[in-house]
Amino acid sequence: MVDQAAQILGKGGFNLKYVVKSGQDPPEGASADGTSLKTLGYGWTPRTDTLTSGFSSLNFNPKKRGAKKLMERQLQTEEDIRKLFEIIDVTRRDIIARIAELYDPMGFWEPVKLQLKLRLRPFNNTPWDAKISDEQKSEWAAIFTIFLKIPDLKVDRSVVHEEALLDSF
Repeated sequence: MVDQAAQILGKGGFNLKYVVKSGQDPPEGASADGTSLKTLGYGWTPRTDTLTSGFSSLNFNPKKRGAKKLMERQLQTEEDIRKLFEIIDVTRRDIIARIAELYDPMGFWEPVKLQLKLRLRPFNNTPWDAKISDEQKSEWAAIFTIFLKIPDLKVDRSVVHEEALLDSF
């Protein structure tokens, strides 16, 4: 069936580079690490058929020419986030931008995003580039520790019950 699909797609000018199937490792060259790949902004591990968030790390550097410079030191602990928040100026725009970086077209992580958005309510009617207070910085440093756990969250891609009867083609 894969060959038939490739042939039909080829007639339309769409040439397949790789075909990746659930339950198997991706073909060589399809994946940087040999076990997972990116699709629709998610990380997909075909062997276990699980999706992870495409979010990799918290980065407060500004975008330049459409890309962010990597932070000198990656934020890996709660202490790293707390120290960063002590030395940088944080604005409403910064906080909202970090929340918006959680790209989630299928809504798997929406409960996490919703909790973060609800905590934004005190900033209503606050100018976008106004610096937040030291008390708010301390609170948001604690809240942003959730970003350390997001790369570890996984969800099954397929949610078909094991006893479900599937018609075969």
